[in-house]
Amino acid sequence: MKILIVKPSSFGDIIQANPIIQAIKSKWKDSLTDWLVFSQWKQVVELFPDINSIKCWDRKGGIKAFFKVLKDCNKEKYDLVIDLQGLLRTAVFCKLLKAKRKIGVSGMKELSWLFIKEPYKRNKNENAVIRNLNSLSYITSEKYEPSFNIKIDTVPYKILNEHGIEKDDKIIAFVPFSRGKTKTWKSNNYVVLTDMIKSLNKDIKIVVLGSQSDYGKIKSDNIIDLCGKTNIKELAGILSVCEIAVGADTGAMHLANAIGIKNVFIFGGSDIKETAPYGNNSKVISSNLDCSPCRGKCKFNKEKCLEQIKPDVVFEEIKEWIK
Repeated sequence: MKILIVKPSSFGDIIQANPIIQAIKSKWKDSLTDWLVFSQWKQVVELFPDINSIKCWDRKGGIKAFFKVLKDCNKEKYDLVIDLQGLLRTAVFCKLLKAKRKIGVSGMKELSWLFIKEPYKRNKNENAVIRNLNSLSYITSEKYEPSFNIKIDTVPYKILNEHGIEKDDKIIAFVPFSRGKTKTWKSNNYVVLTDMIKSLNKDIKIVVLGSQSDYGKIKSDNIIDLCGKTNIKELAGILSVCEIAVGADTGAMHLANAIGIKNVFIFGGSDIKETAPYGNNSKVISSNLDCSPCRGKCKFNKEKCLEQIKPDVVFEEIKEWIK
């Protein structure tokens, strides 16, 4: 059985699709599963065991790159293709693929349902992890319990040691930064939260993780800024040795949850019903306003929605894990 999972982006969405690999293996032990991903997110899929081959699609390469990866995939003669992205470009891609069976995910968008079969009408209250798995359930008539499996090749202790963190230190990770303003809690809130954590355990080390452009956005003598210091594999390694992760609805936070560490998501404008982390490792804090997902119509300025959440609220959620 040769299977292609089409889920090219983005970081967090790819992580939430990870359990389908374990489900496929439980159904077809000897199956070979490939994954189609945009080149920039290749390292995310490299964290997934049991992937036979990664098919990289150069998003910036235009129509030439589209047909290049299509040609590569058509050489494989897949038995099954599952489009978990559900957008027009992936649906057209799947339509042109030579495969015995092709199916999409529920909630196909951008008229993509014209090109590939949508298995059932989307349930707006359904978590993305479950929705992805239900695409496979539609084919097999079996239910699958979500199970994440993330491969940690190594922990980059060299990076940690360079910043004064030793192997036996307890670490909390902040993952504050998101592309959307409605997702990003103000930096000063993390500084205040840091002081609260240190008052409970002065020896705990707090690191902030993000991209190079995020470096220096949070300024505190009690926070170790590792923004831009890691690639995705190193990020996974650091998260794997953290006690807790606190942050926004981002790919790195979903990775922390998939790895299995305790985590607190501070939700702003994201659709909590769809994108909330799955499992028992997580706590989700929102403003409790009727603004998820944010449509820009609530009584608050978009950036102020998150400011209804105060640092002491977050601290109350994590302090039992710190003691």
